[in-house]
Amino acid sequence: MKFLMIILLGLSTTSAFAVKCADFKTHKEAQNYFNAKKPGYKRLDRDKDGSACDCLPGGNGTHCPRRR
Repeated sequence: MKFLMIILLGLSTTSAFAVKCADFKTHKEAQNYFNAKKPGYKRLDRDKDGSACDCLPGGNGTHCPRRR
């Protein structure tokens, strides 16, 4: 039983830090999160140019994922 609780706690903690660009409305909002180096911030800069979520409004719009 303790083993199961440890696994569940570990999964919930990890998923709480799963940040993605869809969590933000604007590039500026995402960039502020990125600059503050909050948990999961590295996932916001896929091309590693120092600019988070380029495809959100206010971003430069380059290297955007293709729409499905």
